[in-house]
Amino acid sequence: MRRVVKPREVRRAEVLDQALALFLERGYDNVSLNDLLGVAGIPKGAFYHYFPSKEALVSALAERSAAEAFEVLRPVFDQPGRTALERLNAGLAASYDVKMAMGAPEQIAAMTSLLTPHNQALFTRIVAIWEDLFRPVLTQLITDGVNEGVFDTFDPEGVGDMIQGFAARLQRNLVQLLDAPDAKARRKAIDDCVKRIKLHGIATDRILGLPDGSTVVLSRKQVEAMVALIQA
Repeated sequence: MRRVVKPREVRRAEVLDQALALFLERGYDNVSLNDLLGVAGIPKGAFYHYFPSKEALVSALAERSAAEAFEVLRPVFDQPGRTALERLNAGLAASYDVKMAMGAPEQIAAMTSLLTPHNQALFTRIVAIWEDLFRPVLTQLITDGVNEGVFDTFDPEGVGDMIQGFAARLQRNLVQLLDAPDAKARRKAIDDCVKRIKLHGIATDRILGLPDGSTVVLSRKQVEAMVALIQA
């Protein structure tokens, strides 16, 4: 039987799918390079043809998920006929729905070890992938808001970076919830997380020159839904 040779990008996508499934099953630190080779069914040389390292594969997964989210969210941030604040709030609200649909909580649970000191560089790289992709959209949106007289800031790009920094911090807060030893401690951790989200919302309002409560933040119910999936 003639061997079917798949296009490089098709095979690369398959390896990413197989690796993600393994990370979700076992957790990032519990998957070795040999495990990845075994599930992909390829020799080490072929794996390195696609990804120079396990860390490069994780970066590729982050790039893919960020691109998929960006494809859905950019039209929301760019909606014509709406004010900059309406577009920002629509985009922030849609971000939660998109990430839930993409399985972000489960992926956070699988990648908790990325927050340990020895994986800090890789986690920083993943955050940067998302921020670099969305920065131009947020910068333009905030610039539009300044021009409309809706926002008041002298540094639209810097404000966008701060908003994205709050989102990255939320991911850390959610991971910390996993360390809660019992239901009481978990409720306290959720309380603290919701309080911090409220603070981030007020900070966003103030750096945009808006009244407190103007921008959308996650509700307690939404946080609990994410935590439930992370712990599943």
